[in-house]
Amino acid sequence: MGNKMRNSGKTKETILNAAILILLLFVFGAPAYANVTASPTSINFGNQAVGTASAPTNVTISAPTTRRWGMQIVSASLSPAQFSCSGPSLPMTLYRGQSATFSVAFTPTAAQAYAGTLVFKFGNGSTTTVAMTGTGVQAVAQAQTTLPPTITTQPASQTVTAGQTATFTVAATGTAPLSYQWKKNGAAISGATSSTYTTPATTTLDNASQFTAVVSNSAGSATSSAAILTVNAAAVAPSITSQPASQTVTAGQAATFTVAATGTAPMAYQWKKNGAAISGATSSTYTTPATTTSDNASQFTVVVSNSAGSATSSAATLTVNAATVILNGSSTSLSFGSLTVSTTSSQNVTLTNAGNSNVTISGVSVSGAGFNASGVSTGLILTPGQTATLSVTFTPAATGSVTGSVAVTSNASNSPDTIALFGTGVAPVNHSVSLSWSPSTSTVVGYNSYSSTVSGGPYAKLTPAPVSTTAYTDSTVQAGLTYYYVVTAVDSNNVESAFSTQVSAIVP
Repeated sequence: MGNKMRNSGKTKETILNAAILILLLFVFGAPAYANVTASPTSINFGNQAVGTASAPTNVTISAPTTRRWGMQIVSASLSPAQFSCSGPSLPMTLYRGQSATFSVAFTPTAAQAYAGTLVFKFGNGSTTTVAMTGTGVQAVAQAQTTLPPTITTQPASQTVTAGQTATFTVAATGTAPLSYQWKKNGAAISGATSSTYTTPATTTLDNASQFTAVVSNSAGSATSSAAILTVNAAAVAPSITSQPASQTVTAGQAATFTVAATGTAPMAYQWKKNGAAISGATSSTYTTPATTTSDNASQFTVVVSNSAGSATSSAATLTVNAATVILNGSSTSLSFGSLTVSTTSSQNVTLTNAGNSNVTISGVSVSGAGFNASGVSTGLILTPGQTATLSVTFTPAATGSVTGSVAVTSNASNSPDTIALFGTGVAPVNHSVSLSWSPSTSTVVGYNSYSSTVSGGPYAKLTPAPVSTTAYTDSTVQAGLTYYYVVTAVDSNNVESAFSTQVSAIVP
């Protein structure tokens, strides 16, 4: 019973305290936000040109550092309309020591003084006010200098193919706005009024036309230099006029193929071997590397192209024969017969390259007394079918039969080419021819004798001076020859008669 009475007493005390608090709130209202500050508390924007906005000014609302509970900013109202405010979204709550910053600007609409307020309202109904003033003034117009145009980039000449367009561009400085007018051969082009002009599709009639641009503003104008338009005739696709010809070579040799074509330049070439493009073979003529028998029957074509199209040649066939190296002599033996000792006889042998590859002579060697060879030197190269003459001589130094040989060595498969030599040296035999004639019927001081190895002359004089006798012996004759003789008479005045009747003598 005692506990119940004590509990009942505490309950009555709690109810009494709550009633007292409600009574205080009713009498005094919500507790004020003490020490709330706005910085600054007033703003003077000074003179501001009508219709222009001032630089913004910041206003900061700060919560006191001693406050336990949050402080709510409900709204920010501003008047008149010439003043404006921007900042965080409202409502917002600031806690102990926090702050919020707002931006205020002034835009006068008339030349007059303005005064206004920025009022911040808080959650407990209290407010903080920032006073604002400013004066609108008329803007003073400033003189502006207008600069005439100056062209900084001239239009460049253009080269196109008939049917294409050409674009010309000009750049200029000067006070805006700038206007442009393009001209063709001095005449204004309708609608060509920007810094860039693109022609319609060109024709060859437009070739050599001159394009200029006139750039102007209120201060003047400037005319560009002329850009030349070159219009080439429309490209013609290639047409092959001379097909590459088939070639036959020997293994180790190169083959050359050539094509000729008409069409608009530039033309490009690409040679192919058995359908595959050959790297670097991009001219009208193609020379293969040294061939091998594996290249036999290869097919070579060429594609000729330009901007208008392409043409492919017919195929040229490469035939590669195996290499053969053969050197043949025209004789396998030479016989000089009997030859007087110390005299010389000469005979020739023709060496022929009978193969399909070059033959290189590496040496010529001679055996046998009295035999010698000349005319073919070491290192001589004979192309297929080419010949060389080997001269072989025999000069016996003593009597008797002599045998020998000439060996020609080379890179030929049948090397060496050997020629057998035969000859006999014989002792010399002295011969003479004795002449006699009938004396002249006229008075003469002597006679001259003449000879020749050709019937009818010409004759060579034998006597150094006229002989007084009617006989003469010729000891200069050689064996195996026929001599023809005539005689003349000489009178005291050294006048010589005509030739006598010709006689002949055969020397064995």
